[in-house]
Amino acid sequence: PVTAHLVRTTRSPALDLARCGERLVVHVQGAAVGAGCEWAAFARRVVAREDATFRLPEVSMGLVPGAGGTASIPRRIGRQRTAHLALTGRPIGAETALAWELVDAVVDGEAFAGAQSDALRWTDTA
Repeated sequence: PVTAHLVRTTRSPALDLARCGERLVVHVQGAAVGAGCEWAAFARRVVAREDATFRLPEVSMGLVPGAGGTASIPRRIGRQRTAHLALTGRPIGAETALAWELVDAVVDGEAFAGAQSDALRWTDTA
């Protein structure tokens, strides 16, 4: 048990995401489930395509969200909404995620593709 705790607290990808989150922009297309939802919440900006969904299904499997979501998601949407996501396991759509401030923008497919190519262009020159 001690070794497992040490690994979780020193080698978690969530720690790295928390450290560099201010430099991250995440684009979500489709389903962001479990860690996909949790890790995206660390980013400075999250852009979701209009068909994106967000879900924390861990409780239905007898687990607790463990990819950093218990820290990252409440920072964005508050404890009550995080509890709703985690305890019900139900997905929310992109518009609800925007209203809750889990995402910063919802765009259609064409704008989403443009945002992705802008991000790729930026990384090619950086």
